[in-house]
Amino acid sequence: MVVAGKKGQNTRREVRIRISRPISTSLSANTVTAAQSHSSREHISNDFLRLLTRLLLTAGIIVLVLSQLLHWRISKERAELERVATINVDVRQKHAKLTTQRDELASKPRIVASAAAKLGLHLPTKEQEHQLD
Repeated sequence: MVVAGKKGQNTRREVRIRISRPISTSLSANTVTAAQSHSSREHISNDFLRLLTRLLLTAGIIVLVLSQLLHWRISKERAELERVATINVDVRQKHAKLTTQRDELASKPRIVASAAAKLGLHLPTKEQEHQLD
């Protein structure tokens, strides 16, 4: 600010004005408490959100790991079932083949022919058969 003084003299004065809002005393205590309470709520809610986020991420990772383990176990069991099914088919085929061979070897005409050839045994004729009463 420039103030005119005597002729030819310039006098400078600095004027500083500080304007502040008046704070009512009755509201100041409540305002501070409410502000602190609000900031502590934000602080608690931020902490809670961080905790909740960590908990959900941890739970998600645990679920992912468990699902992978179960998938691995199921795949292993499925491969084992396929292997056993293949073996079962082979065993059934061998069983059918052996049953056919047994039936051929145990047939009456084969036994009669084998007994005649190896042991000289023959079936009795009608005259040689007798019944006891």
